[in-house]
Amino acid sequence: MLLTPKHIPRLAAIVGLFTRYGLRDVASQQGLISLLPAEEDLPPEEVAEQKAHAVGFRNRLVELGPAYVKLGQVLSTRPDLLPEAYIRELETLQDDVGPIPFEDVELLIEQELGGRISKLFDFFNPEPLGTASLGQVHGARMRGGREVVVKVQRPHIRGPLADDLEFFHELAAFMAEHTSVGSRIDVLGVIQQMERAIAEELDYRTEARNAATFRKSLAQFPRIMVPKVIEAYSSERVLTTERIHGVKVDKVSPLARLEHDFTPVADELTRAYLKSITLDGFFHADPHPGNVFVVLPGTRNPMTPAEVVAGERRDVPRTATTPLAQMEVEAQAQAAAAPMPDDVDVRLALIDFGMTARLSTTMRDAATRLLMALGDNRGDEVAATLIEQGQPTQDFDRAGYTREIATLIARNVELTAAEVQAGRILFEVIDLSFQHGLRLPAEMTLLAKALFNLDGVTRALDPSYTPLDTIRAFGNEIAVERARRDLSPRRLYQIAMEGGDFLSRLPHRLDQITRRLADNDLATHVDVPQLPALIVALQKVANRIFSGLVLAGLLIASAQLLPYWRTLGTTGFVIAAVLGVYMVLTILMSDRKNDRG
Repeated sequence: MLLTPKHIPRLAAIVGLFTRYGLRDVASQQGLISLLPAEEDLPPEEVAEQKAHAVGFRNRLVELGPAYVKLGQVLSTRPDLLPEAYIRELETLQDDVGPIPFEDVELLIEQELGGRISKLFDFFNPEPLGTASLGQVHGARMRGGREVVVKVQRPHIRGPLADDLEFFHELAAFMAEHTSVGSRIDVLGVIQQMERAIAEELDYRTEARNAATFRKSLAQFPRIMVPKVIEAYSSERVLTTERIHGVKVDKVSPLARLEHDFTPVADELTRAYLKSITLDGFFHADPHPGNVFVVLPGTRNPMTPAEVVAGERRDVPRTATTPLAQMEVEAQAQAAAAPMPDDVDVRLALIDFGMTARLSTTMRDAATRLLMALGDNRGDEVAATLIEQGQPTQDFDRAGYTREIATLIARNVELTAAEVQAGRILFEVIDLSFQHGLRLPAEMTLLAKALFNLDGVTRALDPSYTPLDTIRAFGNEIAVERARRDLSPRRLYQIAMEGGDFLSRLPHRLDQITRRLADNDLATHVDVPQLPALIVALQKVANRIFSGLVLAGLLIASAQLLPYWRTLGTTGFVIAAVLGVYMVLTILMSDRKNDRG
């Protein structure tokens, strides 16, 4: 690692962070506790409970700045790296920074949108609605009366972030190359995941596309609201969306809970997430209570795509001129095709689409099988799905792992509705996987994090709600929808083309096989990945045996010569002793080097 002077404070900060708040707990999680001094030798402040360490760890990350906050958010998806107490604390990690001066906000909006605030907006509140390390949000009203929220990025934030990321990347690369711990826990992968997340959050156009995508994909759920992006007032560093008036899901008053039934909206939110994960392969990865608002009846809010269609009001042109406008047209079309229930009472608004996750087709299928197996309490199917997607170590015990997963899943049958949490179950399954030496893709931990936060939201809405019941019921709908998509004309045409290509090539390939069989020329290539290493090891063993035989022969010859020719016999013993010591030292050093590698 090339440690430049500007990186020295960062290195001191990261070393101090783990030494003060987390070195012993993380080392214990990684099986490295023997490398640390005994607890009685540590300062009193380091001999604290793990919970206190985790709280201090989280608070210090906030103090160190946005890159460290993002590092903590990424670490919250890695139960293989940190103990559970740290995971739980980091899941609540939020920024705590002062507001941007309003003069800087005015200047940024003028640079990005090409006009002064007084010309662009009828009203713009100089007091922010909320602040974060990367930006802050203001309330405003556009010409024409539409209420909006304007998210602006902090000026001069990119330079320090780039320096932090450069340091993290160099440190991770050094650890991966020179330490067994760094390569085992894939520390470079953690930093690369953090780099991707920050890159997406720094470009508000990405969040705008994410919001438009979710508004379209969730348009069939009338109780779910996604604010519309005001494209003409958005850019790389400014994002303007419709303002939705509501209360945070964990701040609903007791009176509102008595007056309204929150079970339907909790069920619809879970169904919306299941659709996003299993059918769309694109989901909101951070649905914590701060990103979900409860919208009660009678609140003045912008119309959803379903309400736009129901009221026959079009606020976008039928011929869309931009991708975001096209998605709004498609959202209204999907809303028109979905049934509109008569009992829509409470609704939920989802905001902040900076942290999302995208699943490949293979991973989407695996996530679907995993969720269905969890819903049906089929532990063996859960284990089989994870083994298929993971990377097992050489000493991985498939039978033992499957048995423990089945036991874990079976325990949930006896839990009450309030105790059953799909996200927590999945986190426990992932943690057990890492303990058994099964490394899982990052998408699995993001899925667990999303479901865990979703559990918190649905419990806040209705403590008696059981998400696993919805997962079981949604299984049939998933099967029907997947079949409909697989049997679409386009998909059938693709299958027909692939089948025709296979059948056209089949006679020629069969002819080649039969010809080679007749000529006794059919060869099979076997690839053994560990064979080169095994050959090298056998060569080393053979060399050691040969050297030992030579040394033994020298000793025997010297012993026989000693009575007749003392000088030559003594010389032989000395040479044998020197060679013997050299061989022993060489073997010990070689073994120690292999252990470190």
